[in-house]
Amino acid sequence: MTILSSRAYDRNKLGQVLKEVVDAVNAGNIGGPTGAAGAAGATGPTGPATGLRGPTGAAGVTGPTGPTGSSVGAQGPAGAQGAVGNTGPTGPTGASPTGPQGAVGATGPSPGVTGPTGPAGSGVTGPTGPGYTGAAGPTGPTGTVAIVVIPPTSDPHVVGQVWNNAGVLTVSAG
Repeated sequence: MTILSSRAYDRNKLGQVLKEVVDAVNAGNIGGPTGAAGAAGATGPTGPATGLRGPTGAAGVTGPTGPTGSSVGAQGPAGAQGAVGNTGPTGPTGASPTGPQGAVGATGPSPGVTGPTGPAGSGVTGPTGPGYTGAAGPTGPTGTVAIVVIPPTSDPHVVGQVWNNAGVLTVSAG
């Protein structure tokens, strides 16, 4: 395995190159055999849990007093609407705009413009004429008919009948 060698590694490649180096060392492919591991060194003393506290700083200068507020407060919200007053009395009825009824006109002459009914006819009905029937026209187009057949799943033992034999359509021999 070839490991990338450079004086200026790309930061995004550095982790990958370091893994390749560690894998090569662990595989024992670098130099000769390594010796036994050395004895572990003594553990150093534990440091203090917290550092020293510094001196308290001087108190700050008091700032200037702010301006005095207005002596007039903000206007309050509008009050609730008052109750509805009583309905006043009904006023007098005004004069009627309709005038008096007019006179009825004279009745027209009788009998009217319709004349008298004529006598009923007494003739014989004539013979029926020859009735020729024309040729029939062509048959129009028919719609598509979809037929769904669900065959039985066991042999019906009827000659020529179709049945479903495990997904294969089979014609019964009887």
